[in-house]
Amino acid sequence: MYFHPNKYIYLTYFNDEIIALDLQKDQYIFLSQFSEVIYFALNNEFKYVQDKYVLAGNNDNHMPDDFNNAIKYLREIGVLSKINYDYSSAIQLKKTNFSAGAPNIDWRISIGDLDIKVKISMIFEAYVLLIKVYFIINIFGFYSLIKAIKRKNIGCVRKDAKEFDILATALNQACFYFPIKTKCLEWSAALTFMGLRRKWKCNLEIGVQNLPFAAHAWVKADDKVIADSHNLPETLSVILSEPFLIRSN
Repeated sequence: MYFHPNKYIYLTYFNDEIIALDLQKDQYIFLSQFSEVIYFALNNEFKYVQDKYVLAGNNDNHMPDDFNNAIKYLREIGVLSKINYDYSSAIQLKKTNFSAGAPNIDWRISIGDLDIKVKISMIFEAYVLLIKVYFIINIFGFYSLIKAIKRKNIGCVRKDAKEFDILATALNQACFYFPIKTKCLEWSAALTFMGLRRKWKCNLEIGVQNLPFAAHAWVKADDKVIADSHNLPETLSVILSEPFLIRSN
């Protein structure tokens, strides 16, 4: 049998520490003391013998100390699923070499976009999608937002990243009229919806770091970050990338 994270849990490494994003609770969890256990659990096959989990087959790997109690706790807090699966997890949890993090993720909308001519219909579309994003997050939660994005991935094709510039400009102009200050997550989710409505392949991505903790959201298309720092995926560890499986780490 195999262990899986819960379907609403996203995991990543930063500085040898596993960070979990719980979409149901909209919170990040630092799992430093359980990092070895989680990595070991997701990368090995087990069997249940005499009320405890042991490695299956001829496996010489050394199980982490107090593995079974740690697994019980991780299931109780919802990080790991309580179901024993007969196939390995799709989560490819890899140890990364991130160390410095992003020097500056103080994201701001460019005021220069106000001077660029964009169709009123596109600005209105962006405004409506901002309302949609805020409504989903505040009424139904972060998990529902990601599920709504994942439902839009049918029939999408790869598009040059430059094609997204006009969408980002329209969204920026819509933000200046929006009564609520737009943060990076809401902006990125709205731009992702704009791209997916046109059947353009793009991903909402969230990157994190620890010591100090920071999280930032952006949109990636054609393997490029849209309207944000292009080195974000190299300085922050990507914990969420939806709806397409195009993660590079």
